[in-house]
Amino acid sequence: MRFKKILMTLTLATCLAGGAAIAGDHEFVGAKKCGTCHEKEDIGNQNAQWAGTKHAKAMDSLKTDEAKKWAAEAGVADPLTDEKCVSCHTTAWGVSEDLKGSKFSHDEGVSCESCHGAGKDYRKKKIMVDRDAAIANGMTNITEATCTKCHNDKSPAWKGFDYKSALKKIAHPVPEGYDPYAEDEE
Repeated sequence: MRFKKILMTLTLATCLAGGAAIAGDHEFVGAKKCGTCHEKEDIGNQNAQWAGTKHAKAMDSLKTDEAKKWAAEAGVADPLTDEKCVSCHTTAWGVSEDLKGSKFSHDEGVSCESCHGAGKDYRKKKIMVDRDAAIANGMTNITEATCTKCHNDKSPAWKGFDYKSALKKIAHPVPEGYDPYAEDEE
């Protein structure tokens, strides 16, 4: 019980500090695992759409001269390892290693589970096609607050944030007319 209280306190602190969306004790599986289904063209290939965004390259952006300059100005020695930077440039920063699956990698940047929640318990098709069941199993509702944990004036790259415009830039919907029951997977 004490371990669980400590974990929940750390989880809350990470969220408040601008970390990833976190859903209780659910395990993070990583974008590659999500991509096993979400790279299929018939459901919209959300994985490819994500891969073309700045979110997918968020960790790489910390390697730039500009990021190093901002880090130095903030008293950060290495933006690739300092929580001030990494907590918004990767998924599940500060989360217990016990809640990161074997395929999970921080190098994937801001991936699926940063916004949608730790996916191990809702990733199966039979759960995911039922939104209430998916939410009960760790999927999170995306709101403006999900985004503004990182997209806020504490960021040295801050230039304002328009939630509706941002959603359009990263949209990765399931195509209209897709029937999740037409095929029998997972």
